[in-house]
Amino acid sequence: MSRLNWDRASTLPQDYRLRSAQPADLSQLGELLLTSFYPERHFKRWLYPLMRLGIQEDIKRRLKNSPHQYECLVVQTVGAAIVGTVEISLRSQFWQPLQPRRPYIANVAVDYRHRRRGIAQQMLIACEAIVQTWGCRQLYLHVATDNPSALALYQKIGYRVSDKSPWRRRQMMVKELFF
Repeated sequence: MSRLNWDRASTLPQDYRLRSAQPADLSQLGELLLTSFYPERHFKRWLYPLMRLGIQEDIKRRLKNSPHQYECLVVQTVGAAIVGTVEISLRSQFWQPLQPRRPYIANVAVDYRHRRRGIAQQMLIACEAIVQTWGCRQLYLHVATDNPSALALYQKIGYRVSDKSPWRRRQMMVKELFF
């Protein structure tokens, strides 16, 4: 279990548990992220193993090299299947490397068979707890403009659009944290 108290994420359905990702999870994480963000209809099936390996290696590197500024959370079923994940890290804008780093949520994914059960919302609440231990007062994420379900979820829990450009495919959102 992570260094955090997960009490705020206690409203997960009974058959699920939230925890920090471990190296043993890499295979399931790669598959979940691949199927969530890269539907097979858009890519040739032969490319999937290479993409899965790339995703796994990226997460493996972050787990190993950034323990104080990175966390990958997973939601696991009683049967040990990983059905949700989210990553949180301190990042700087690549065009503003001298500016302070800020907390950024990435790769929010829930297996399509387990959606609409509050899993994503509880993962995001856990991210807020992590950010508060880092002493940050804002939390950032990007959302695809063609994903109204994600946009509605983020707005429901207090995120607002901070960078809206009509020609971009993603929008930056921010949430003010009060503690």
